[in-house]
Amino acid sequence: MLRLKNFTFTIDGRTILDRLDFTAPEGIYLSIIGPNGAGKSTLLKCLLRLHERGRTRGEIEIQGRPLSEYGQKDLARTLAYVPQAGGWIPPFTVRELLCLSRYPYMPLTGGFSAADRLAVEKALELAELTALADRPLRALSGGERQRAFMAAALAQETPVMLLDEPASFLDPKHAADLKALLKKLHQEEGLSLITVTHDLNHPLDAGGLALVLREGRQLFFGPPEELLRNGVLEEAYQHKFTCFTHPRSGRPAILD
Repeated sequence: MLRLKNFTFTIDGRTILDRLDFTAPEGIYLSIIGPNGAGKSTLLKCLLRLHERGRTRGEIEIQGRPLSEYGQKDLARTLAYVPQAGGWIPPFTVRELLCLSRYPYMPLTGGFSAADRLAVEKALELAELTALADRPLRALSGGERQRAFMAAALAQETPVMLLDEPASFLDPKHAADLKALLKKLHQEEGLSLITVTHDLNHPLDAGGLALVLREGRQLFFGPPEELLRNGVLEEAYQHKFTCFTHPRSGRPAILD
């Protein structure tokens, strides 16, 4: 699904990502963790080609094709993006936001197709937002609004979804609801998910693979449970963590 080979990204001579090298298979749940300034969000933006400035070296392949070979609409049919919560709120209703996400499939002339309408309704249902479809985004709670952005990414109908700290600014209940939705999308809908998170327990709960960055360098790539055995978290965060078995789930967990 995703392959980086010796990938480096620099801005004004400053190295932001330094020789990243890993391969993530189709259908994976990849959690990206690391301290502030590690390059996590920058990596997502490089995959999406959102950086207007900067220079790259090395290779990025998505589904076996070099990123440079993708047209913009073609890339938008492959990768959907859920930004961080708490930013600018578009002046749209939930349904209007989802309709806008269908642009990769719309011709230069002509209106909304039956396939577009079906994709929007399915995304509203998956995100449990049908009852709020005609509400303005600005009238929603933070958790509801984040689900609306998730639904817009779903309506885009891509095989891969990128999420940049999707649970930031959410209270524990809404964060747990979002985590459950992501697990459902991965396990039942077959989406490949790449998630930037500050929650160190998220990789352990999600499974799949974990990527650990520090100052743009790749410290670790592999199964999340190995994070508890090789000291990589302490190296990444320069902090001592306590690990324990969660009393409800029975899974390993990390205490800050």
